[in-house]
Amino acid sequence: MAGTAEYAQTRQGVRDLNHPVRSPRPAVNVGPGEQAASTIGGAVIAGLGVSQGGWAGLALAALGGAPAYRGATGHCSVYSALGVNAAR
Repeated sequence: MAGTAEYAQTRQGVRDLNHPVRSPRPAVNVGPGEQAASTIGGAVIAGLGVSQGGWAGLALAALGGAPAYRGATGHCSVYSALGVNAAR
């Protein structure tokens, strides 16, 4: 159901609303070289977009944010969908 959150249960079986259950971090499936290239390339593209300004700059910054995020986390959703693991 959309908009719901899971919460940890105490020993008594009562949900603890102060400590929501967090989903595990996605597995790293991008190799170290790819991670570095994605982080640097994405940051450069995002920086160009920020310096340009306007709607085009915003689009460019968002476009650069995706590979920067991929490099920073080491997880690629496309690789996950295809069952690829380049980190091995």
